[in-house]
Amino acid sequence: MQPVFVDFSTAVPRTGNAVVSTERAGFARDHLALDAGATVTVEFDVPVEGVTDELTVKIRALVSKLGPRPGFAPLDIAVNSKAIVGDYRIPGGGDLPQEFVLAVPAELLVPGATNTLTLRSSADARSHLWLYRVLAEPVWDRDGAERAWLADSMDRSLLTYRTDRRAPGAQSWEPTAPWRLHLDSGEGAMPARLDWRVRSGAEASVEFALELHTFYGHTRDADGRWYELRGTLTDRRAFPGDSDPAATRTFSTQAGWGGRWHRGGPLTIHLAVGEATPFDRIAWTDQRACSASIGLAEDGSSFLGWSQRVNEGPVGYRGEAVEPEEQQPPTDRQQPGSLSPEWEQLGQALTDLADAAVKSVGSFLRKL
Repeated sequence: MQPVFVDFSTAVPRTGNAVVSTERAGFARDHLALDAGATVTVEFDVPVEGVTDELTVKIRALVSKLGPRPGFAPLDIAVNSKAIVGDYRIPGGGDLPQEFVLAVPAELLVPGATNTLTLRSSADARSHLWLYRVLAEPVWDRDGAERAWLADSMDRSLLTYRTDRRAPGAQSWEPTAPWRLHLDSGEGAMPARLDWRVRSGAEASVEFALELHTFYGHTRDADGRWYELRGTLTDRRAFPGDSDPAATRTFSTQAGWGGRWHRGGPLTIHLAVGEATPFDRIAWTDQRACSASIGLAEDGSSFLGWSQRVNEGPVGYRGEAVEPEEQQPPTDRQQPGSLSPEWEQLGQALTDLADAAVKSVGSFLRKL
C-alpha cells in the first residue's frame, strides 16, 4: 500500500494517495478548524493484496483554549464506518499541536477498494479542533507517510518571508529586508532551522514552524547590536521559479569518513536576506533532523564543514562551486545497511587478489 498523507497547512490541502472532504470545517492560516459536529473524511486506496497486520495512523491536532483553560473538543475516529476511537481528548492545553498514533487492524480494511478514515469533532464540543496533518502507512513501512509528505514539500521549496526585528526592550517591531531561501542537500526535507553569518559580521539564527508559515529567532547587525527576528511566509513556489541566480550557489560535495573522502550529491543554496557582503558561514537542520554547518571560502568557490544524517554519526563535509549543469549524481556515501569502509577495503583486496590469481593461471596455461 502506498503511504497516505493529508497536510492542512494550506488552503487547498496537500495530499498523497488520498482524497479529502470536509463538513463544518474551514482553513485558518496553517490548519483546518473544525466546529462542533464537523467531520473530515480521508479516502484512500488499499491494494488487492491488502495490508499485512495493521495500518499506522498519525494525527497532528490541537484543541483551542477556552480562555485561560484547556479547550473541549473530543474526537471520534472511524475506519470504513467502524469506530476505533471515541471521545478522545487531545492533551496539551491548547498551546502546542500534539501528535498521537493509532493502530488500525488489517481486518477493518477492504482490499482492492477505496477505504475511508473519518474524523469527527464531538457535537457538544465547546472549542475548536485544529487539524494539521493526517498520515497513514502499513505498520512495516515505518515513517513511510512522513517521508512521502516531506518529499512532496520539496516540490515548492522556494520560500519568501516578510521579516521584522525588535530591539531589546522595545515595544514595536520594525520591518527589515525580506528573506528568500531554498536549500537542497539531497535529503528531501525542508529546513527546520537556519543560521548564517556574512563577512561584515551580521548574523542570524532562526527556527521555523513545522508548517513553515513563520519563523522566529535573533539577529545581529554589523555594528554588533542584537535584535529579535521574526518572519511570516508570503510566497511559496517551485525552485528555481523567479529566484535570482546571483543569490544561488551549487556545489559538488564530498563526505569524509573511514579515513578518506567519498563523492556526495549536489548541494544547492539560494539565500537572499538583504545583506551586501558574502556569506561566511551557513548552518541548518532539516525536518528529518539531518544537519550540517559549512564555512565558505572568501570568494564562495568552496566550503568545508560537517554534516550529520538522522540516526548516523557526524562526518566531514566539503564542496566546490559548480554550474548547475556540472552537477554530479550521488554518491558513494555509506547508506544504512551498506558495508563499512573496512569491509569495502577487504572486498577490494580480495578482488585484486582474485585478479592476480587469474592472470597467473592464464600465464601458466600459455606456457604449456
